[in-house]
Amino acid sequence: MLPSLRVGKTALYRGIAVEVLELDGENSVIRVAKGIAPTVVKESELLPVVDAATLLRDNQLEHLTDEAWDKAEARAQAVRAYLAFGGEKKPFAGKLAKKINLKYRQFMRIVRAYEQHESVMALMPAARGRKPGTHALSAEVERVVDETVQEYWYQPERPTVSALMRRIETVCLQQELSPPSRKTVERRLAASQERALQAKRDGGKRARYQFEAMPGHATATAPLERVEIDHTLADTMVCSDDPQCDYVARPWITIAIDVFTRCVLGIYISFDAPSALSNALCMTHVVLPKDLEARFGVPLEWPMHGLPQTVVTDNGKDFQSKAFVRGCVEHNIEPRYRPVGSPHYGGTIERLIGTLVGRCHLLPGTTKRNVVARGDYDSAGKAAMTLSKFRMWFVEQILGDYHLIEHRKLRIPPAVAWARAMEVSHAR
Repeated sequence: MLPSLRVGKTALYRGIAVEVLELDGENSVIRVAKGIAPTVVKESELLPVVDAATLLRDNQLEHLTDEAWDKAEARAQAVRAYLAFGGEKKPFAGKLAKKINLKYRQFMRIVRAYEQHESVMALMPAARGRKPGTHALSAEVERVVDETVQEYWYQPERPTVSALMRRIETVCLQQELSPPSRKTVERRLAASQERALQAKRDGGKRARYQFEAMPGHATATAPLERVEIDHTLADTMVCSDDPQCDYVARPWITIAIDVFTRCVLGIYISFDAPSALSNALCMTHVVLPKDLEARFGVPLEWPMHGLPQTVVTDNGKDFQSKAFVRGCVEHNIEPRYRPVGSPHYGGTIERLIGTLVGRCHLLPGTTKRNVVARGDYDSAGKAAMTLSKFRMWFVEQILGDYHLIEHRKLRIPPAVAWARAMEVSHAR
């Protein structure tokens, strides 16, 4: 609940000043007087309006310094002494005021405040600035901002904040109002997001990810317990190894990762689209020891291999093919599929792909992330690497960099995590 939202106080509902009649914390709804009949609305739809008196006297205990509290407590002791004094009060009040560094009128003011509230907090010095969660815009400008956001911001065309600002400024100038700042509007957008409205702008799926907790975080307790595999197009154009062929295209990468150690277990890179064959060749690379010198021409070690217990994939036809499923079952590997429309169930492989494929943006022939980022760069014309050279480069990125850098989740490099897991396994 907003800190200054109280029964009997004024708030803004869609830019209109209303009176709060009832608060229901259990159901998070508020009854307000809008027009004539009371209306039930969500608490998040209301903006508190705070009067000057509230701003001066309202403080929060958790934000007080020891110095501020000691000063208020000293004032309270002086006021109590004044109220208990039976003699001539004015001279005594002057002495007490001087003792706590106040003038006589200031002292009498805090006496009246204490008599009204009977609390130390009533004697706190007025905090400078506005209370967090309050708004300084006039009701007319708040109404313009709210109506423009409702009508213009939440639509599938997804206008930018700059476009929204221009619309708000135009309406304000037409009504001879002072337009709000961009930061003010951005704060309103952050505070006013609701799932139903956000779905109009970004679609129901994206709104669900924003407003709902996403269960299904992948965990594993041992290496090869859970292996995730997926495909992606490289963000770069490469050439055919055949000197007589001028074929240039983005290669497909099939990659498998061990969830427990975050080590890459196997890859398969070719111009061919994902299929049961590419899955089989990647799984072969996962299971068998790797001779990098012979296969990739890379003088590095890749000790990670073995038979997975479970292989987790998306719902692509190549992963649901009989060849892939029966091949897994034949070797006692459980094939498991992520729920449809729930990519967070395969977050480990998704993050790995983002990390490794993102490095392609530094290669000649890069396609960048999208056409806007690419601009007028001629990706196909700048392509310089052959498919085999790209394979070598990709393997070097895994073994010479990714496996050796501390993983944010593990707090150690994936290669170290694998080595330690193997030591524990052999000790058993």
